[in-house]
Amino acid sequence: MSNIVDQFYDAIRTGDTALLDSVIAEEFCLICPTQDHVLSGIYEGKQRFFEEVTPLVFGCVNPEEITFCADHQVVFDGGEVVVAMAQNNGVALTGERYDQTYVHIFKVRDGQIRAIIECFDSALANRALWGSSNVLVPDEPSALSNLNRFADA
Repeated sequence: MSNIVDQFYDAIRTGDTALLDSVIAEEFCLICPTQDHVLSGIYEGKQRFFEEVTPLVFGCVNPEEITFCADHQVVFDGGEVVVAMAQNNGVALTGERYDQTYVHIFKVRDGQIRAIIECFDSALANRALWGSSNVLVPDEPSALSNLNRFADA
């Protein structure tokens, strides 16, 4: 399933929303198991991902000054579960550098991504992207006990 994950990163890197739309399942679930972060929690549904989560993140940067997931590497492909790392370098609209490294755990089924657990430096994201503001309410708080969403996806 690495090819689906590669397509996901290609879409994020190039801003190809049609490709991103094709690899994300309708029942998509984003899980950010961090604490005290703007995106801490669980966000359910493809529509919410496209209409709320991605604009919140990409709206904090000038695409000419940063490329999200500019480089990535799949480190494990277990069929339905794929683990990858990605990084970007650049400057956010706050003027802060946003040189971020991500670890993503993907749940892929029937040729689409059904869930992603996203791990990253949340303090850097809060400071560089949002100045520590809390502006998005998750469907559920992020807690290890809620990670069964990933298993069920």
